[in-house]
Amino acid sequence: MGILDKLMGRSGDEDYVNIDLGQFEEVSAGSSSEILVRMAELNDLDVLPDIKAQIERGNVVLVDISPLRREKGLLDEAIGELKDVVEDLRGDIAGLGDNLVIVVPRRMRIDRENVLGGED
Repeated sequence: MGILDKLMGRSGDEDYVNIDLGQFEEVSAGSSSEILVRMAELNDLDVLPDIKAQIERGNVVLVDISPLRREKGLLDEAIGELKDVVEDLRGDIAGLGDNLVIVVPRRMRIDRENVLGGED
């Protein structure tokens, strides 16, 4: 194992590098920002007002829809309500894979084309 491997935290047998994300949290904890990226877990319809409030404040919300994946009717209702909220607030909404939805406030749009890894 070379010195670079030791510096990067590699033990020789592993195919990945451990990264301590705590160092990045400390840097951003004291800074203020006008737009936050918030996380929400959609486990029932009761969280929709909180998501709406975040969008109204101008924040971006990443919504984990995996808790409702097994309840198709409830999931469809929740996504429909999210779309209505976004339309009322003139924001945008898009799916990210199978379990995430991104919701952005007005004056922001989601580019649905791949930046990296897509075909030209």
